[in-house]
Amino acid sequence: MTIKTPAFPSRLTLELTNQCNYKCAMCPSRFDPGEAKGMMEPKLFKRLVDEASGHLPVALVPFFRGESLLHPAIANLIAYAKGKGLGPVQLASNGLLLSELMAKRLLDAGLDFISFSLDTMDELEYRRIRKGGDLPQVLRNVRRFLRLRDQGGYATTVQVSATRTGLNQESMQKFIAAWQNVADRVRIYYEHSADGHTGSLPGLGQAGPQERLACQKPFSEMVVYHNGQAALCNHDWYRDPPLGDVGRSGIQAVWQGEAYARLRGQHKDPAGLSDATCLHCDHWRVHYLENQLVGELYLKEQSTAYA
Repeated sequence: MTIKTPAFPSRLTLELTNQCNYKCAMCPSRFDPGEAKGMMEPKLFKRLVDEASGHLPVALVPFFRGESLLHPAIANLIAYAKGKGLGPVQLASNGLLLSELMAKRLLDAGLDFISFSLDTMDELEYRRIRKGGDLPQVLRNVRRFLRLRDQGGYATTVQVSATRTGLNQESMQKFIAAWQNVADRVRIYYEHSADGHTGSLPGLGQAGPQERLACQKPFSEMVVYHNGQAALCNHDWYRDPPLGDVGRSGIQAVWQGEAYARLRGQHKDPAGLSDATCLHCDHWRVHYLENQLVGELYLKEQSTAYA
């Protein structure tokens, strides 16, 4: 299979922190609760952004495995990335730490997209799913963010999301109805990694081609953990050894290095795929679906559902 590898990833995920103020029932962090926690140094973040600015366009996700609002410099770092031309800058948050000041700072920084992970409108369900959270406070924070966004004329797209599990299945329609004409997007995800393998999604096995084909992620994106170690994608939670250390070598050197080349080679010939993360992941199928979307998406003022 011939797949071109660009000189630089078109999508870059920089994990500001793997610390989180929640312990969610479906989060893959439960597979390694003793993993060392930390925060990305602003100097490292800026150095990586500086390098990426020479290879635009590059989308930036300043979020992975933790709650990025815990990072004290998050708004300044997003503003720095936007000033260097990276974008869209896309963030996900549980919303609990979204004070009015933080909301204003994120909006002023030029954040392009934010997704709030809520899961339900039922407080009892919320406590079972999002342990450590406070649903009434989160709802106040999200609604205030929307109000500030609209009053200030900011272009930030706001999504609210839920993951279908046995804990909220019965209340999902209520959740969709509550947000469909309030947020710009309502996204419903299907639970993955339930079997202990990050990225596994058994229900997706009936969609798209049945013969294993190449995943496109090794040819388009890179994840950088908070300590500078490189991983593949948003399902690559515990890569050991890493694909490289961008803190030492830089992004492009790792991207064009031997570890990435070996991984890409496995995807070009999937019959011999052995990578511990990719082997059990089902999300490669998304690239071969007509709408390239797993789950459901509801847009403001209209309803569009995808399988």
